[in-house]
Amino acid sequence: MGSSVVSCIHHLKLADEYAKDFVRANPGTRGSAIFANYSLKLNWILRDVVTYPHFDDEVREGMRKEIASDAFSYDSLTEKLALLNPEQREELDGLLTDILRGKTIEIIIK
Repeated sequence: MGSSVVSCIHHLKLADEYAKDFVRANPGTRGSAIFANYSLKLNWILRDVVTYPHFDDEVREGMRKEIASDAFSYDSLTEKLALLNPEQREELDGLLTDILRGKTIEIIIK
């Protein structure tokens, strides 16, 4: 599954989380009704993507896992990356590349 698809799903999920947050923070308002409707539409898009019949089962399963994941973990990782020094980021980049290639990683914390 391409990174553009993952990014799209991630941003749809974030938009839905923020819409729901607005509804919770402003119950009974006109804005709440509008954002509740937007949330329904965002969820329709996510359901439609994973049921698209021309994607193979592996792609649909990957999308389901992405949809079920924590939408805020991606941003949390990005914030932590910004705190690393250049050497640490380079080391982490190599580690992530190995993980994506399917290598088994053993981490020893000193």
